[in-house]
Amino acid sequence: MSDTTWSFSQTFSAEFQASRTDLESRVQEAKSTTITADDLQILAVDLAKLNKTLADATGSLPGYDQRQFELQVKAIEKSLQELRPKSKFAFKRKPPGPTTTTTTPTPAATSNIAPPPSTTTPSTNLTLSSHSSQYLTKTALPPASQSSDLSISDLSNCIVNLLDSKFSALHIRNLTDTVLLLPVIQGSILLHDLRRCTVVAGCHQFRMHTSTNVDVYLAIQSAPIIEHCSHIRFSTYPSSLSKEITAHEFSVQDFSHIKSTPSPNWAFIPGLGGGDGKDWPVGGVEDISASLSKLLPDDSRR
Repeated sequence: MSDTTWSFSQTFSAEFQASRTDLESRVQEAKSTTITADDLQILAVDLAKLNKTLADATGSLPGYDQRQFELQVKAIEKSLQELRPKSKFAFKRKPPGPTTTTTTPTPAATSNIAPPPSTTTPSTNLTLSSHSSQYLTKTALPPASQSSDLSISDLSNCIVNLLDSKFSALHIRNLTDTVLLLPVIQGSILLHDLRRCTVVAGCHQFRMHTSTNVDVYLAIQSAPIIEHCSHIRFSTYPSSLSKEITAHEFSVQDFSHIKSTPSPNWAFIPGLGGGDGKDWPVGGVEDISASLSKLLPDDSRR
């Protein structure tokens, strides 16, 4: 084996095992929780990326290592398959054709096959959408259960304070010049198309797409993921907003920069304290513009 091949193999093995271990632990954790379709999709996408990374390295790895990595991927694939809901089938008796008799069937002659259970469940999705220059709290939402998903979309120049709310998952899209103060949830947070925003959140899985100039104050024990993003900064969840949270260090995975060099698309916010020096508007604001100017990222990072 040449020195170049050996060096690549060592680097690849370390990166692959780190990604594989993280994904494997997330799949195992999902077995003990109620997993949503979005959570399954995230795991499936991450598994596909891991598989592609291994396929791209074919020929540059020792044969034994290649086989072991393939077996590890197959094991995760099997575990993920076990998480998918099993399909339920029910057979319906074919309706009888028209007859010329008018005899009413007796109870003994009726079918004893129960109708298939309804697959329709009451919607638990909540929506907060289409607001500008407002301070928004949970009063803008209908009453929710703790199993509700919340979609936040199409906001500009807003401050959203949902710290005293509970949700199972959050889906966030198309926000501009907006501050989100979100609770720590057990599920996932998916974000798309944020421009110059500040996000305070805690979750089991965090994934951000196609966003730029965003500061994220996060409570998480896994690795947050970004893709097609730029000028993203991370720090820990402010202890001033929740005394029950213990800050954990975390690393960030940038799926747009699968290289051994540091990603140019994100960085940690300098200093310690996770934003505890900021004046978070938990009790409302008199001047939204003035508050936003203190909390939003600097325009020069665009």
